[in-house]
Amino acid sequence: MQTILDYCLDTKKEFTVLPKQGVDEWTIEINITDIYEAISFGMFLRENKLEANGVNPYVSPAKEQSQSKSKAEKQAESKILKDSSSALKQETESLLSLDSPAFEFEDSIEK
Repeated sequence: MQTILDYCLDTKKEFTVLPKQGVDEWTIEINITDIYEAISFGMFLRENKLEANGVNPYVSPAKEQSQSKSKAEKQAESKILKDSSSALKQETESLLSLDSPAFEFEDSIEK
């Protein structure tokens, strides 16, 4: 507790000390209004191996584990990919086989 009070006094942070009811313990509330203050206070806590109560630690979301697919699912996916690639190939060939592709442009400056 003394370490935290010294930190608050040294850095001129606004803080409040409240006694807990029925116990010989104290609650220290520190007024942090800036992200830089929060980072520096977090670094102070880490250096002194302290932990803030009432602050939820960041927990990274669990990565989704890829489920093993059955043989039938794999075959169905490969069939869908083949069908879509053949349709794309046919569409591309039909566009490339045009004798004279026509393009229209509009002059927006002269309007």
